[in-house]
Amino acid sequence: MKSGLITSVHRDMKQKQRYHIELNDEYAFTVHEDILVKYNLFKGTEVDEAFYQEVLVAEEKHKAYLGALRYLGFRPRTSSQLHAYLLEKGFEPKIAEEICRRCEEQGYIDDKAFAKQWVDERMRLKPRSPYMLRMELQQRGVDRSIVEEAVSHVSKESELEAARSLIEKKARRLQGPPNPDEERKLLSMLMRKGFSHSIVQQIRGELRQREREQG
Repeated sequence: MKSGLITSVHRDMKQKQRYHIELNDEYAFTVHEDILVKYNLFKGTEVDEAFYQEVLVAEEKHKAYLGALRYLGFRPRTSSQLHAYLLEKGFEPKIAEEICRRCEEQGYIDDKAFAKQWVDERMRLKPRSPYMLRMELQQRGVDRSIVEEAVSHVSKESELEAARSLIEKKARRLQGPPNPDEERKLLSMLMRKGFSHSIVQQIRGELRQREREQG
């Protein structure tokens, strides 16, 4: 049973923001300085079992929160990605959920903003079909309604430009206009990537028009 009087508080030599607490001259636990101050864990403070458990839970939540901020500092993440990361790091599901809510409330994660940014950047840097955009966002745990809202802003013209961009990239390797077999492969690639039938048909028309012009 961890209870008694705090008889010593030592700062960790390597992690300067962490402190080792002794109860009745015996090591009891280690906390971050934020928890140390919040719970007044200084020499002379009386600790009972209930207080000790409360401090441990607070320390665990604080550790999860700091870990979440580090994880989110690299690049934008979804709520689902953050939750999975915290579970992977060994935090309890309840703590992971609480930290996700806290990060949402503080604006550190925003699935709507994430989805919009994802679609905008993909269409600008790596053009792809709305179908592929949906798949990518769903794989990152974004709610279906948020996904649909973000993808709905992709215009038909943007989708067509994305298809043209992919075709151009592949067609550069060909000498002259694609022959029927090469054309089939190019159009099949578009279908596999989820482009709509109307877009594929339009690209087919453009390829054949180019062939006639260069023929």
